[in-house]
Amino acid sequence: MSEHKKKKRVYENKEDKEMNEKNQEKPEKTEEKESKEKKNKIEDILEEKDKELENKNKEIKQLESELMRVKAEFHNYRKALEREYNERIKREKENVIFKLISLYEDFERALNHSDKASENLLIGIRMIYKQFKTILAEEGVEEILPSIGELFDPFRDEVAETRVSENREEMEIIEVQEKGYKFGKKILKSPKVIVAVKPDEKGDAAENNENGKHEENNEKNSNSHDTKNENNGR
Repeated sequence: MSEHKKKKRVYENKEDKEMNEKNQEKPEKTEEKESKEKKNKIEDILEEKDKELENKNKEIKQLESELMRVKAEFHNYRKALEREYNERIKREKENVIFKLISLYEDFERALNHSDKASENLLIGIRMIYKQFKTILAEEGVEEILPSIGELFDPFRDEVAETRVSENREEMEIIEVQEKGYKFGKKILKSPKVIVAVKPDEKGDAAENNENGKHEENNEKNSNSHDTKNENNGR
């Protein structure tokens, strides 16, 4: 091989080598650039998230401060409401006590004059009774007086006694032993009543007749008692 050809081959090999080195450097530079870009993006994202987190922390602190303020206002409002409620109850009690004291003094005056005449005492007691009834009505207290012949109401009445009767409906009221009272819709005291029940098949006829007479006498006594109450009210 001639010297010229050798030099030419060496030169070509050198050029090939340089080309290969350049081709290898290009991917390395591209990867490095992409890596830097990714790193910059990640740093930007982290910085943005840090700012968002800082803003959220500020909002949380503001909300906590607002919550504490609302709690304090609610606590003060509740105390004011309780104070107002207690004062209202106190005023209502004072009004009732004042009326009861007035009634008590009337009783006292009637008793102080009881030695003069029994009729005068009776008149005074009647007046006090009417006044007491008026006070209760003004306070919203109502009497509960079931009618004879109506059926027993389990939500209102209290059974004081049962009596066997063939002429009455089952659980029909045949006598009122005590009146009841209610305040608004609330029952303070249930009326005590006597109700009728049907006799057993093995019941004694004589016993039933006796119960029938007893009912009739009770009705007469009840009517007489109502008439006396009306006269006393007058």
